[in-house]
Amino acid sequence: MKVKRQKRVAKILKYFHLNFGFRRPFNLVVDGTFCAGCLEAKVKIKEQMPKYIGECKLVTTGCCITEIESLGSPQLYGATLILKSMALFRCDHKESIGASACIKSLVKNGNPHHFIVSSQDQSLREDLRNIPGIPLLYLHGNAPTLEKPSDLTESLTEKISDGKTNLSQHQHNILQELKKQKFGEEVKPIRKKRKGPRGPNPLSCKKSSKSKPSESLPTNQNSGKKKRRKKKKTAQE
Repeated sequence: MKVKRQKRVAKILKYFHLNFGFRRPFNLVVDGTFCAGCLEAKVKIKEQMPKYIGECKLVTTGCCITEIESLGSPQLYGATLILKSMALFRCDHKESIGASACIKSLVKNGNPHHFIVSSQDQSLREDLRNIPGIPLLYLHGNAPTLEKPSDLTESLTEKISDGKTNLSQHQHNILQELKKQKFGEEVKPIRKKRKGPRGPNPLSCKKSSKSKPSESLPTNQNSGKKKRRKKKKTAQE
């Protein structure tokens, strides 16, 4: 694989990791069309997918297997064997439905299992581009190709980063869970005691019961003494 191609794939996977919580090992859900395309292009899925995107798990559903078996084409016999060799993910459909409808049901409500959808079905990929957060993988010639994020996915992440989107409760819970996985539990800051001058003691501000002595005005020292009248000397004396 060329270095430029490796950087492109790593950039796309990092985008989905940071914005939607994708992580290794990645979950690749595969349908019959992708297996048939790999068989025709001589691409060994189990060997080349880990080299292309890194550590991953290849899974399929009972509906995908039932659909390719129902076609009954001898040309799809090899693709059927490849699909059956993968791990089976329970889709909880009591009655089998089409592979595209089954995969759509797995990725609804925010793609909770973080699936990378691997399919050659163009109509399926077109429908999934209208759902944000769905990585798409297909064969271009004989080379696996991971699509860049759709326009809807990029616009949603921009709105989330700008705080301009009204998220549903389910989407809000998913984002909160992703934040916990990425950054851990939010620690509330401990409120420190305020240091510095405190206010006056209320007890010290209480009025004293004893009244202060009133200041007396200065008095004349001789005011208390009576003036003595001088006796006049008479002539007889």
